[in-house]
Amino acid sequence: MSDIDIAGILAEQEPLARSIAKAKKVAFEISKDDMLLDFFVRAVFPTDHPKAIEAYFTGGEDCAKRFANLCREHLLSDPSSVLEFASGYGRVARYATQVLPDAAWVSSDVHPNAIEFLSNKIGVRAHLSSTKPEDWSIDNEFDAVFALSFFSHMPDATFAPWLSRVFTAVKPGGILIFTTHGAVSLRNMRAGGLSAQFDDTGFYWNSNSDQRDLDARDYGTSAVSLGYVQKAISGIEGAELIRFQQAFWWGHQDLYIVRKLNQ
Repeated sequence: MSDIDIAGILAEQEPLARSIAKAKKVAFEISKDDMLLDFFVRAVFPTDHPKAIEAYFTGGEDCAKRFANLCREHLLSDPSSVLEFASGYGRVARYATQVLPDAAWVSSDVHPNAIEFLSNKIGVRAHLSSTKPEDWSIDNEFDAVFALSFFSHMPDATFAPWLSRVFTAVKPGGILIFTTHGAVSLRNMRAGGLSAQFDDTGFYWNSNSDQRDLDARDYGTSAVSLGYVQKAISGIEGAELIRFQQAFWWGHQDLYIVRKLNQ
């Protein structure tokens, strides 16, 4: 895989980033360590770096707005507290005050550099995560917990444990919103030449991902059926699946919303 000078691209495209960010009233900085931008440059817009920058900002805004609208629909009001789990370097979090101005927003990620960037450049509280669910905890509970495209990368061994662990951060009456690769994602993978099928449990796995710095045993590419997720949720006390929508996110990732019942 050829080296790409992300820092150089960011320096070259800084005027564009500043212009977009000013119009959207958000932070303009993008970390050179941001693997999502790296993916855009390598795989999506390899010959059009301005398009990669534009997609980074507009996609983050769209995700933030979708999340806020889902909160309003299923909580019936704006949440007062939000945890964005596996947040990366703030592609979504930079829009926190735009979409949910009254919410106390906390981001959690496994990369120490992301925690520093989120705190110093994006301006949100940041909490270091872990590669193992049993090692992760957070002191607060939140009205809404958001895990966008995290469970789409978990291996079978940690999918249910991570789901259970992240759910501990939801307040009674609150919701967990997360996405997975599903049947539409698998169809797209097959169209791209992969032999991608669910196994008997409704699970699919390969070791490739956009996060090249993480161990493939901990973070690759998975896809799951509705039945697989329902089984994982059934093992969590107080968890109620209140919404499933196939291919809701980006036209292929499935949406799940789980409410924590008042005990």
